[in-house]
Amino acid sequence: MKPTRLRATLTGVALVPVLVWTLFPIYWITTASFKTELALYAKPPQWLFTPILDNYSRVLTNIPFFQYLKNSLVIAIGTTLGSLVLGTLAGYGFARFHFRASEAVRFLVLVTRMAPRMVLVVPYYLMMQRLGLLDTYTGLLVAYVSFALPFSIWLLIGFFVDVPLDVEEAAMIDGCSRLGVLLRIVIPIAAPGLVVAAIFAFLVSWNEFLFALILSGVEAKTLPVVIAGLNTDAGPLYGEMSAAAVMVMLPNIVMTLALQRYLVKGLTLGAVKG
Repeated sequence: MKPTRLRATLTGVALVPVLVWTLFPIYWITTASFKTELALYAKPPQWLFTPILDNYSRVLTNIPFFQYLKNSLVIAIGTTLGSLVLGTLAGYGFARFHFRASEAVRFLVLVTRMAPRMVLVVPYYLMMQRLGLLDTYTGLLVAYVSFALPFSIWLLIGFFVDVPLDVEEAAMIDGCSRLGVLLRIVIPIAAPGLVVAAIFAFLVSWNEFLFALILSGVEAKTLPVVIAGLNTDAGPLYGEMSAAAVMVMLPNIVMTLALQRYLVKGLTLGAVKG
């Protein structure tokens, strides 16, 4: 067996337990969403069963699921757009304009990601309360963009640095403004990096639970909070929770599959210089 084929075989064998570890919880929660309450508690677990849609029906009829879905989509899309716009401007500024203590400012941006989320709960709550932004889209958007922005800035700095300066200088010689260079030259070249930043920002806001629980009420409640609410005084409604979780996962899966080509390119762009 050739060394290359042997290496590929060993890599595949090593990846099998990793894939099982990663995909089994998804398989389990998906099958649980199609089981009856009796089958969910069966010991040993029932691997073969007759699937039902009752759990999905109860989720869609007993709670205003689509209203909460709209809340999650509005906040996730708003967070993605906000972090992309601000991250692009800040990342390009750090990549092209150097000033005294610019490295320190970049590091301070990263430091904000190091603070535990729990430490920020009370300050954010008091700030939103003073501003009258509790249980509003605006309040959640401000919080979520602040979470996604530091990573987006640092990610995009790397992509913008890799864009050749000669291309930008040639465009400016032809009469293009600095903003025009950013919009017409830099962003198209760094588009894969923007896709990575967009996916990260979307996932941060879509899956956020702690701040959605604290900063929202009835009007701006998002799906992660709704799923947690299915843990009632009578006990957790595992079937409904599983069905709601599967429906919450679907937009993430669809978006990742649709943008997979750009995601792989974005993760590898700029990894090798020269």
